[in-house]
Amino acid sequence: MFQVNVSFPSGRCETLSLPELSTVGDLKILAQRSLGEGFLKLVTVKGHVLSNPKDSLQAAGIQEGEHLTAVAQQAKVAASLTAFALWCSGGNQVVAWGN
Repeated sequence: MFQVNVSFPSGRCETLSLPELSTVGDLKILAQRSLGEGFLKLVTVKGHVLSNPKDSLQAAGIQEGEHLTAVAQQAKVAASLTAFALWCSGGNQVVAWGN
């Protein structure tokens, strides 16, 4: 198992254990569940934002025992009569439903 420390700037921290072949997406989902926040941005100690969920932890440069900062993001919603969209400021995707 691979261990990564994820903390909020406030100091609240969780040590997460993942299989070594995990992806950034796997790490982000585990961090969201462990920290109780639905929308997080993960940042390395070097200031690199982990933005590609398909990257392996190794490809993203994450090492055993790495310390990451979690930044909570507020989701935004826009709607019409037949559709709506959800996104986070600074994010790289929009999720939309409807016509």
